[in-house]
Order: sequence, then structure tokens, then C-alpha cells
Amino acid sequence: MADTVLIVGQDSGWNLEASYGRAFKKQGWKVHFWAPVPSLHEHARGAKLGKLFSSFVNVEPWLRKANLSLLRLAQDLRPDFILVIATEGTRAGTLAQIKVILPKSPLFCLFPDGPHNLNVERISCLPLFDLIATSSPAWVKPFQTLGGREVRYLPFAADNDLHQPAPVMPSHDVGFIGNWRLEREEVLEQLVDLDLWLWGERWWKDRTRPGSALRARWKGKRATGEEFAKACASSRILLNLLDTPTWPGPNMRSFEQPACRAFSLATRTQAILEMFEEGENIECFDTIGEARDKISFYLKNESARQRIAESSYRFMLHGNTYADRAKQLLVWAGQVRL
Repeated sequence: MADTVLIVGQDSGWNLEASYGRAFKKQGWKVHFWAPVPSLHEHARGAKLGKLFSSFVNVEPWLRKANLSLLRLAQDLRPDFILVIATEGTRAGTLAQIKVILPKSPLFCLFPDGPHNLNVERISCLPLFDLIATSSPAWVKPFQTLGGREVRYLPFAADNDLHQPAPVMPSHDVGFIGNWRLEREEVLEQLVDLDLWLWGERWWKDRTRPGSALRARWKGKRATGEEFAKACASSRILLNLLDTPTWPGPNMRSFEQPACRAFSLATRTQAILEMFEEGENIECFDTIGEARDKISFYLKNESARQRIAESSYRFMLHGNTYADRAKQLLVWAGQVRL
């Protein structure tokens, strides 16, 4: 009989939870999801207005009822492993009761964001996990300080079911995939003259400063799944900007872009350099001047650009897929059981 994993998170098909769900299925596990936000909306009073209100304000009775469905699901499934991704919408008290009901089932948290995105409820959950996996090595110590009993670094990875090279010829020189942030706007405005194009939410149209040249460079859509791969293939160079909330990475685009055989030019950080080899499977920059110089060089040297893109692609497929990360989680889960 196959082992069962319960993933706390929403399976949207293209998000992190979905990638791990597919990865566990490849290991022969049965996968079940419990999605906090839809469950909360189901128990919110006041129809559409209540759902909207619950997205911004924590109404404890609604949240407790929503989490009761998680508790009942855990009791019915009696999973061999429970993986909570992010913890948004998950109560500490509910996790504590799950530990009472299923004392032998490892309870892990995979937190994809930095400490900045922890709130009081999330922090109260941290001591209940047998292990917390952070997406950056720099965040291990802060999570321990905030109450995590066992914290380890587990980077993002490539989902080669979702992100693959697309049969599209490059149509412009430089691309950036991601939502608007002020720090990103400030960097990209200094590169907008380099045939730069943007994919992301409408914020690139609405939140950039009036008169910003970036508004005309927004593709008018976000890029996920197949559209992400097409965006990568249509750009000779893909930027990966690590700003304050994601510093020092590596972030998801550090793996998603290479999985599509894209050439990535990323903000240089120690964490990036510990994962990748500059000049071999990634290129990096510190200053705008350095970024412009490298863009100019690699646009003129297609063979060098393609060599790095191919090397980064192979690096993803050999040891850096979500199947590899799922195997690591199961090794750690086995250690907890002992």
C-alpha cells in the first residue's frame, strides 16, 4: 500500500505546492491537498463580501472552522507525512492537535519566503514543526531564533513537467518575468533602452511612475507554465533581480529560467554563487554598469550565451528538480521517525 502525504497548500497546477505534489507522485506516494484559502472562504459569512473581508482581516471563528476541516482530513487520512507550505491560513492550535492525533507522522514546514513575510500567527506555528525548510541559507538562523526547532536549507528547484524549453525563436534582447516592485522599477528603468520587455501583473501599468518608459514595455499579461517557457525562449537574456524581500536568494526564477534553457543574468549574491558557478551556468552583476556591459557582451557572443544556457539547463535536470527535493524531504522525514 502506497504511503500518503498531506500537503497543506493549494494545487493550482503551476505553483510550488503543485510541483511538490507531482514530485511525490513520482516517488509512488498518494498525494492529498488541503487548501487554506478556499476552506476559509467556504466558512466565511456574508457571501462575496465575507470572502473578501476574510482575505484581509483574521476572523478567528471562521479560521477555526476552516482549520477544523484540516484536522478532520488529517484524522481520516492518517498520512505518513504532512508538509505545510507557507502556513498562511493555518492555526498553531490546529497543528498542535494534529501532533496529538498523529504523533508518528512527521510534520514539516516548507517556507518559500523570507522572515519579512512571517506574521504573529505564522511565528506561533514554527515550534510545532519537526523540521522547517527555508529557501535561502541565510534564513536558517532567523527561523531558529523565532522558534524553529530544526531548520535546514532546501532550495527551490526545476519542475521539468511545468518548465521546459519552448520551440520559440528569440524576438527581443532582454526580458524580465515578475511582478512590479519599486526596487525592480528603479533597476529596469536604467535598462529600458536595451530592447527590454516585461511579463507580470497589471501593476507594471498602474504602479510605475507617471511617464515611465516601462509602461510601454509591459506585455500585458503574466507568464506562468507554458507562457513562462515562451517568454524565456523569446528573450536572448533573462534578468533575475533579487530585491530586499527576496535577498539573498536563490529565488524561484533562479531555477525556473534555466529549466527553460534561458540565459540568466542575476543579481550577484553569496547564496547564488554557492548554488551556481558564474560564467559556467549563470552570469551575475552588481551594478547597472556591469549589467549593461554583460548584456552587450553576450548579445554579441551568441555561442557563449548558448553554452551557459545549455549548461544551466543540464544543471537543473541532474540533481535540481523537485523530485530531488522531495527525496531529500523523505530522507529527513525518515530521520525524524527514528
